[in-house]
Amino acid sequence: MKIIKKLLFIVIFLAALPRICIALESDSLHKANHVQNMQEDHVNEKKEQFELLQPAPKKMISITIDDLPFVGEYRNFHLNMMIETMTKEEVPATGFIIASEVRKNNWEILRKFRDAGFGLGNHTLNHANLNKMETKEYIREIQKADNILLPVLTEPKYFRYPYLAMSSGKKKEDILCYLAQKNYQVAPITIDSKDFVFNQRLLSVSEINRRTYLEELKPFYLDFIWQQTLRAEEHNQFHHNNAQAQILLIHANLLNAYVLPDIIHLYKQKGYEFVSLENALKTFKFPTQCARTQVLARIQTKQQQHISSDKNIKTFVEWD
Repeated sequence: MKIIKKLLFIVIFLAALPRICIALESDSLHKANHVQNMQEDHVNEKKEQFELLQPAPKKMISITIDDLPFVGEYRNFHLNMMIETMTKEEVPATGFIIASEVRKNNWEILRKFRDAGFGLGNHTLNHANLNKMETKEYIREIQKADNILLPVLTEPKYFRYPYLAMSSGKKKEDILCYLAQKNYQVAPITIDSKDFVFNQRLLSVSEINRRTYLEELKPFYLDFIWQQTLRAEEHNQFHHNNAQAQILLIHANLLNAYVLPDIIHLYKQKGYEFVSLENALKTFKFPTQCARTQVLARIQTKQQQHISSDKNIKTFVEWD
C-alpha cells in the first residue's frame, strides 16, 4: 500500500511539474522585469536630474522682412526708418524684394539696406503664388527677379515664397530643386505676425487720426506677435528641439515702420538674442530643401561675394 501511495504521489508530482516550472519561470520573469523597470526608472531619473542641471538653450530669433522696397506710399522714407531702427538696435535682418515693385528711385535705399549689413533676397518678380501657376511660369518669376535684383542680392542667397505658398507633390519638389541648382536657400518662417491685417486697419483711418489710432492698435499687435511666439516655442518643445531659433515674418509697411522698435524691445525683454537668418537656419534639424540626391550633389558649396557693382542697374530698370 505504501509503495502504491508513493507511486501515486510521484505520478501526481510529475503531472504538476510543468505548471510548477511555468509558475517559477513567470515569477522569475516578473522579478526580472521589475528589476529592469527599476533600472530604467533610475536611469530616467538621473537623466532628468542631468537635464535640469544643464543651462537652458539660448532663445534666438531672426527678423525677416517681406515685400521690399515697401508696401504703400513714402517708400524710401519709411524703409529708411526701419533701417535706422535695426542699425541703432544692432539687430540683423533679411529683406525679400518684389522685383517688379522696384522703381528707379528705390535702388539707393536698397543699397543702403544692403550696405548697412542686412541681407536681401528674392521674393519673385510679381509676388507670384505657386499654388496658382505652373512650374515653368513660376521659374520665370524667379529668374526675372534674379536678373533684376542681381546688383543688390546678398550671399548666402535666400528665397522666400510669396504667400508662403510652396504647393505640393512634384511641383513643390521641382521648384525646390531649381532653387537648389541656383544656390538659393529657402527662408522658412516660424512666427507669422499677420501684420497685414493690423496694417490694413491702420490705413483705413484718416491720416490726421492715424497716429492716435496707432497707439491704440500697437498693444494688440504686440500681444498677437507674442502669442504667436509662444505657439512656436510650444512647437519646438513638442518636437524636442528647444534649441531651434525662431524666424519672424513681418512686412515692410507703415505699421512696422513705427512699431519695429517696440517689437525689438519686446523680444529683448523676453531674453531673446537676435541672430542672422544664416545662423538661425543652422539650428534647423530638417531644412526645407530639394530631396533629390543627384541634384544636391551638383550644388556648389563655394559661396561668392555679393555683387556690389551698380553699373548694370540702368539696364535692369528699362522697363520702369
